[in-house]
Amino acid sequence: MAPEMPREAAPPTDEELARRARDGCAASFEQLVRRFQVPLLHFLRRQGAGGDAEDLLQETFLRAYANLHRYQPRRRLAAWLFTIARRVAINHYRRSRPVVVEASWEAVASGEKEPHQALVEEETRQRLWHLAAQVLSADEWTALWLFYVEEMPAREIAAVLGRSWVGVKTMLFRSRKRLLPLFSEPQREFSLSLPGLPPSEALGIEVPHG
Repeated sequence: MAPEMPREAAPPTDEELARRARDGCAASFEQLVRRFQVPLLHFLRRQGAGGDAEDLLQETFLRAYANLHRYQPRRRLAAWLFTIARRVAINHYRRSRPVVVEASWEAVASGEKEPHQALVEEETRQRLWHLAAQVLSADEWTALWLFYVEEMPAREIAAVLGRSWVGVKTMLFRSRKRLLPLFSEPQREFSLSLPGLPPSEALGIEVPHG
């Protein structure tokens, strides 16, 4: 009977890496940077950072590293990092500026669909988000982005925005309700397959009562 191959150890969670980094492990923090640099960069670009996004990304990680001693492991690290990124963006841009929407070429290149179809869908996705930025407030847009793109639960979005969980759930419901009438029927059908505006029934977005 052949001996069993040893099982590979599961990769450390974000929270475990954060604890190690807090204890002085530089390699653990470098691993966190590799995990979060792409989603945080996309988030900052869509906050209106444009060409400054990479500088703000670096500042986000510098602030995170300097404040690791304040991180509470019971809180998911992703929510903590996005909170820092949002504050960095707000501090950098005191004046209202248009949101810069750029195509996610990494997502297009990694997809299994035909290049033309992937580009068409990506263009439609970006158009939906651009329209949302014109209609919604900054907090409403950020809540939608974190919920649909980063798949962050409402309680963590509440921590990022400094709002109550009930307030975020209500915001998500009302924002989607405001956006749906703006799309034509063909767009609405197509958007259901995108991470932009899934049907509320599938996601369980309801206005909390009481």
